[in-house]
Amino acid sequence: MRARLFPHSSLGFGLVPILVSIFAFNLGSAAWSAVVAARLTQEGAGTGLLGVLYAICEVSRLPAALLLPALTVHHGARRVTQIGLVVLLALPLIGLTGLTNDQLTAIFVLSALPTMAVYVGMPALVIGASKEGRDGWSLAWLGLAGGAGGALGPWIGGMLTDGFGVGPVLGMFAGGSLLMLPIATFAALPARSAWPGWTALAGRGLPWQALMALGLASAADAGRAALVPGELVHQGQPLAGAGLLLTAGAAVAGIGFLGFGRLADRQSSSRILGLGVLVLVIGSFASALAVGWAPAFVVASSTLGMGASGTRLGAELALIGWLGRDRTAVAAALGETTVLGGRALGAPAAGSLGDAFGGAYAFGAIGLAALLASGVLLALTFVQLRRTFAEAAPVGLRAVD
Repeated sequence: MRARLFPHSSLGFGLVPILVSIFAFNLGSAAWSAVVAARLTQEGAGTGLLGVLYAICEVSRLPAALLLPALTVHHGARRVTQIGLVVLLALPLIGLTGLTNDQLTAIFVLSALPTMAVYVGMPALVIGASKEGRDGWSLAWLGLAGGAGGALGPWIGGMLTDGFGVGPVLGMFAGGSLLMLPIATFAALPARSAWPGWTALAGRGLPWQALMALGLASAADAGRAALVPGELVHQGQPLAGAGLLLTAGAAVAGIGFLGFGRLADRQSSSRILGLGVLVLVIGSFASALAVGWAPAFVVASSTLGMGASGTRLGAELALIGWLGRDRTAVAAALGETTVLGGRALGAPAAGSLGDAFGGAYAFGAIGLAALLASGVLLALTFVQLRRTFAEAAPVGLRAVD
């Protein structure tokens, strides 16, 4: 059995190297994504084109998304994560002959599939280093570490690009993958048990509410990602200034996400899902109202992202409860498959609305769609509860007799 990199203590110090590597990976990934989007915007690309690029990234993951749960079951989270990291380390070789817009776009699109494989392994690494009963809190720290990297990435990437070009940002992207590789190789994972089979799991009832909410949140968050960088650049912000604003907004989202993590170990996953969707709707309408005033706009859009992250946390916990802690990576793979569909729809739709009617209209449409979808979810949940009570009532009457 592989030992933890650091001895596990009651304070969870076994998480430290894992969280540091996750921070570095997300730092490089966020810097690269933001710089590519901002540079294409400066070259005249509209939010519609950026949305299409995001959609291409998601569609390119489709073959793996359909196979990834089965691959993770048979080969394990460690092997899947290692393969993704090795591919990411090889992609910067495309830029050896120059970094034109075509090459930037190629690396951006080709990195989507291996990045998905790495994200699937992250929850398993974190759960493997944490104690039972603290899954929500540990996953919240995962979100905070990743969010901190995602927050600082656009700012640092913007400053590096303004001063030295995009080459150092690509190097930072590769460096994050390099730091993550030994962690994925040697860190402990949850002890594996016998796989019961998909048929037995389906007999327990599919967590369809969690999957539907996750798809909704992913579509909204992808729309936010497609709209915000271009909106800031159109308002006259330089790359470094836009990155700094995104960093401040992501810090707000990170603090809120820790709140979701604290609640997750005390409340049911369904309550976390509902609260996440509520925050998402509030952030969407606030973003629509704040377009034109950069600081308020960034905070509002980050609130939208906070709600999407909280919804994802609730969905992950629901899937882990359905599959078991030792199948955390499989739960993450199922979640990523759902996220794929949501992002593939959300990014181009929001980008096209932003091009045609402006950012305020696009964010308002996101909020309205989320509000309507949450209403449908609530109605379906109510119907399911009525059926459950109706089936349980005769049993209770027989027990009384």
